[in-house]
Amino acid sequence: MAALKKTNKRKHIQNSDPGKILDLVMNLTDDSCSQLQIKINSYLKEECDAETVFEIIVHGGVEASIETVGLIQLSRKIKICMTQKLSDLLKSSIDQSDFLSNFGSDVQTILQPFVTKESKKRVIMFPVVDNPFSIIICAVAPKIVEEQVALIIHECFVFVWPVLKKSIALEYECTLKQKCQQLLRVARRLFTQVASLETLLQMAMEQAKQLTKAEHCSVMLVDVDRMELVERSNLGHMVQGDGNESSERRFPINIGITGQVIKTGKLINCKNAKEHAAFDPSIDCYPDIECKSILCFPICERSGIIGVGLLINKIGDPYFDAMDEEMALAFSIYCGVCITHSVVYQKIQEAHIRNALTNELVMYHMKVSDAEVSRMLECTGFHNQAHITSLHFNLRALPLRELPCYVFKMFSDLGFDKKFNIKSQKLARFILHVKKGYRDVPYHSWLHAFNVSQWAYAAIINYKLVSQGYYTELQGLMYMVAGLVHDLDHRGTTNSFQIQGQTTLAALYSSEGSVMERHHLAQAMCVLNTDGCDILESLPRREYDRAIILLRDYILATDLANYFKNLNDFKAISYDFQKGNRSHTSALQAMMMNAADLSDQLKDWGSVKKTAAAVLTEFFKQGELEKSRGELPVTIMDREKCFIPDLEIQFLNTTCLPLFEILSRIIPKANPCVKIIDNHIERWDAARPIFAEVPITAGLSVLLSPELDTLIEKNIKEKERLRLEADAGERSSETE
Repeated sequence: MAALKKTNKRKHIQNSDPGKILDLVMNLTDDSCSQLQIKINSYLKEECDAETVFEIIVHGGVEASIETVGLIQLSRKIKICMTQKLSDLLKSSIDQSDFLSNFGSDVQTILQPFVTKESKKRVIMFPVVDNPFSIIICAVAPKIVEEQVALIIHECFVFVWPVLKKSIALEYECTLKQKCQQLLRVARRLFTQVASLETLLQMAMEQAKQLTKAEHCSVMLVDVDRMELVERSNLGHMVQGDGNESSERRFPINIGITGQVIKTGKLINCKNAKEHAAFDPSIDCYPDIECKSILCFPICERSGIIGVGLLINKIGDPYFDAMDEEMALAFSIYCGVCITHSVVYQKIQEAHIRNALTNELVMYHMKVSDAEVSRMLECTGFHNQAHITSLHFNLRALPLRELPCYVFKMFSDLGFDKKFNIKSQKLARFILHVKKGYRDVPYHSWLHAFNVSQWAYAAIINYKLVSQGYYTELQGLMYMVAGLVHDLDHRGTTNSFQIQGQTTLAALYSSEGSVMERHHLAQAMCVLNTDGCDILESLPRREYDRAIILLRDYILATDLANYFKNLNDFKAISYDFQKGNRSHTSALQAMMMNAADLSDQLKDWGSVKKTAAAVLTEFFKQGELEKSRGELPVTIMDREKCFIPDLEIQFLNTTCLPLFEILSRIIPKANPCVKIIDNHIERWDAARPIFAEVPITAGLSVLLSPELDTLIEKNIKEKERLRLEADAGERSSETE
């Protein structure tokens, strides 16, 4: 057990040799704090006849370190845990004796090379309490009387403590100055990286690790829209795998120590992270890492907290100290400013790109004149085609000049113009503006837009989407609008082409995914915001915002990458579809948009062939462009490798058939669509031997040949004859 004794702290020398103390004080001329300690240790060791002497320097009452043991300077200043024993000793200001074996393992490890191994080695501890630095002098195994040891230490430190204290403070200020200079260099580096937020964050974490000597660092930004914290894995702890890959880690904003920092806006320094009540390893640590200490700090800018920094495990020390806290808070200010500047810089860059795209669009397209609007509204042509409401309607039955009028008729037939107070002039101008917004490409043209909107119109009528509660009227309106605008300004190329070619569109949208679809959405918004085309103007603000969200969701759904990603969810929902369930309705809307986009496959066989020819022409043009860029196009884009029947069968089997099978479970009236697709698959299968007889490069010519249908019918009949013969043979065998 420890023994506590009150020392009579005289201010005159009674137990020490004044001459020796004077010599000691005269020799304390070294600027180095460690050298001063060594001289003091040498004096006390001799006077106390101790095995060794060492000092524990305490900063602010919470951080303790050892720099020398006896006459030896350690390789570096080593922090130790500020135990309750040491805290109580400073509070009492009373010398205390205890066994060395009762000290913390960190202290015993430091002293092990300097003391002999004895089970009961006594240590006299004498505290000198001051502010901001205090010191605990420890004499190990003194041979003189314990009371005498405390008196000798006291009389020595009456004279040496002022010098030693100033030396400790000087070294602290020098270290702080070095850290501040390092911080300024870090800030300079950060401000050079504002052009790229990801690069900025990566550099910020590396610099924070170096500044505080942390093993790991993470920066998480606040996603205000979803109220979550977001971190990219390639910016934090890299798991095994391709270092170029990055994936988001998202967390609720209110969990863990990190969440507490977001909530309070204050730094948290956990010397033992696992013992903190709020510690949550899912956010406050990384897998397969032993989390010992954590320094978590908010990253702020003028509007508030924009993120949080997380430093894990101090290298070489058990915890982060007060200087680390100061550096982290100063660093967070620079980091917050840089992140804000980076976001603003990116917005400016996007604005420049959008401006370039807008100028390009204006140069390419002409505005709609009042005369054009008047001609459309006063058109006396025939607009009552009997089969316009059919899900299998072939637009080639209509004169091309009448298509805008039929679109106007569709909105009127559904009552959307009256329900949403859309003026005729605005609706007509909107339709004509959209028509001019499509480029003259083989497939993704105005004709395709009309076809998609016509199928959406027919679906609303035939499936009774609004009247039977599948859609609200606003959802029906935006379904029609999305059908018209979903491919606006399509360039006849795919998303991968844009990304691989590092085009202007890719620079603007690749970070969000669905490059072309986001461009179509942006162009649609451009049209809707054009004077005289704002058909949603009369909507209340809340409904307008909802309409824009619906438009976004409809258009993004046409990216088949999103369709395949959600296909399993669509299947699950189809077995238990619930009207009014928000997620179920969103899934249905996405599938209905895909169905409208793929509705060319529900037409008659002649129309299907022409659609295939248009799509393939567009694909092959892209393939030629890719070859000119020195790239190798995928098979379906390469006219020298694409076997058309196989491509079509694969497309129908993997994309169209699953979609309409799912829809038929939700809307039973959609079941005939499955049979139509099966019939087309049968015809493409019958076309295989015909295409196989000619070079692959002649595939398009075969597709457009007037003899193709005759040969297909012949192959189908032959296949049916062989099947009947096989069935007859089986029945004959069974009879025998």
